[in-house]
Amino acid sequence: MLGHDLLAGLTIAALAIPQSVAYALVAGIPPEMGLLASALPCALAALFGSSPHLVSGPTNPTALVLGLSIVAPAVLATGYVPIAEVVATGWLVGAMLIGFALMGVGRVSRFLSDSVVIGFATGAGVLIALRLVPALAPEIPPSVHPGGLAPSSWPVFVDAARALVAAGPRALAVAIAAPLVVLLIRRVDRRLPAALFAIAAATVVTALFGWSEGEHAIGLVGSVRLGPPRFELPHHIAYGPLVGPAFAIALLVVLQSVATARSVRPEQSGFRLDADRELFGQGIGNLMSALTGGMVTSGSLTRSAIGRSAGGRSRLAAVTAGGVIALGLPFMGPLIRPIPMAALVGLVCLSGFELIQPRALRRASTTRGDALVLIATLAATLWIDLVQALYVGVFLSLTLLVRRSGDLQMVELVQGTGGRFREISIDESTGRTPIVVLHVEGDLNFAVAQKLADRLAEIGRHSPRVIVLRMKRVSHLDATVLEALRAAVVRLHAKETRFILCGLTDDHVNLLAGSELAGVLGDEGLVRTGARLFEGFEEALRRAREFAASATESEPWRREDVADPTS
Repeated sequence: MLGHDLLAGLTIAALAIPQSVAYALVAGIPPEMGLLASALPCALAALFGSSPHLVSGPTNPTALVLGLSIVAPAVLATGYVPIAEVVATGWLVGAMLIGFALMGVGRVSRFLSDSVVIGFATGAGVLIALRLVPALAPEIPPSVHPGGLAPSSWPVFVDAARALVAAGPRALAVAIAAPLVVLLIRRVDRRLPAALFAIAAATVVTALFGWSEGEHAIGLVGSVRLGPPRFELPHHIAYGPLVGPAFAIALLVVLQSVATARSVRPEQSGFRLDADRELFGQGIGNLMSALTGGMVTSGSLTRSAIGRSAGGRSRLAAVTAGGVIALGLPFMGPLIRPIPMAALVGLVCLSGFELIQPRALRRASTTRGDALVLIATLAATLWIDLVQALYVGVFLSLTLLVRRSGDLQMVELVQGTGGRFREISIDESTGRTPIVVLHVEGDLNFAVAQKLADRLAEIGRHSPRVIVLRMKRVSHLDATVLEALRAAVVRLHAKETRFILCGLTDDHVNLLAGSELAGVLGDEGLVRTGARLFEGFEEALRRAREFAASATESEPWRREDVADPTS
């Protein structure tokens, strides 16, 4: 097992080195900040996290948000890369993630829909794919946003188009060849560090043919200041303007890390993901990244997947990868300087376009509400701002959740051929029989309280003798629903309509004990679920017949003499 993890760790490190350089360039910061974030932070996030297979480090989406919200505005205003602000943002992100973990936000993350994540990832993938394209061409002045209703991403598209037109044939050839090499190697064996091979091949070809000199010279990464990690704190930083972007990045880390940890969870392993512990590990990793001068980190799907496919069985694989990079930092400078920028541009374009997944888009837009959330998040990503887009998507996702939680799942139970009950939708005939049998399920919270009261009032207008409400599959009751039921029962009793709650579990009984609803219903109006299947339901029907004073053999509840579809 130890050998498998060590080999997987070496494979992860081979993939992480070119990725870290590329993602740092996506953020617009020095390459060494990406490498530093892949060293000790990767190891610590694995040790303190929950998943034995999640590998952390710089990622494309977090690098893009960091670059567009922190780096680009500062460079535009001052002409300098805000290294201290980038480090301070890492501090804030780490502290926020630890706070999220202590508050239990990890468990809440499951309520954020795939539509938000996929819509944001699709828009971010387009921006990531185009962000480094200007590096293919000689120096071109950056485009100015035209204002008005033009999308905020307009300069990115314009600069990419201008760079492609101005780029030399060598740069275009390398930028196209690098991702093709990666795709080819993946077809042979996905466990191989394809990106590292592509970068090495591009570097060798560029050096052999002298493509870094002459009329169509290809730009190189150039000087990289690398050495052992230095443990320093940023000084004299105004944290106020960084809070908003840091919160958006922290939220993105939550979504990305938890989703990745779930996706690489081995089948039938018995492993249960602790989302809050995972966020705590990500927080520790980001604090260490900031302390050593690195960029923001998150759970990485590509590194986690290659670690699994390379035979990694525990967190030792991620610890090995981080340790190897940390030990090799002093020696990487000469190896990174001659890397052609065009090769990195090609790899970043590939990774950006890989975030655009047509199958995921179809899956996440199955319903009209999901499609609306996805389109709105995607549009906001490309039209407004990455930070604001994430907020828009989360807000719409929670709005959709609240709307769906307000749907009342109540049907009428009718007796069919053979005496078996089946469910039908409530209609105009519901309530016209002496006994009405209803079934409700799901979460009965304050959002459905008024609908429940209105539905019972509508049925009660036909003056049935008894209403039986089966609650066997009700997962939750709150005070608002209990009050709505109490008021409805009082109004029904005033019309001489009896009301029976059946299928009550121990949790229901404990909740109702001493409540005003229990006092209004009395013992005869409350029926526990029995040890035998349908025992409580049958007891409720027996009491209902007694209340209805029906001496006939025909059943006093609604019948539909059609073939039972389950028979």
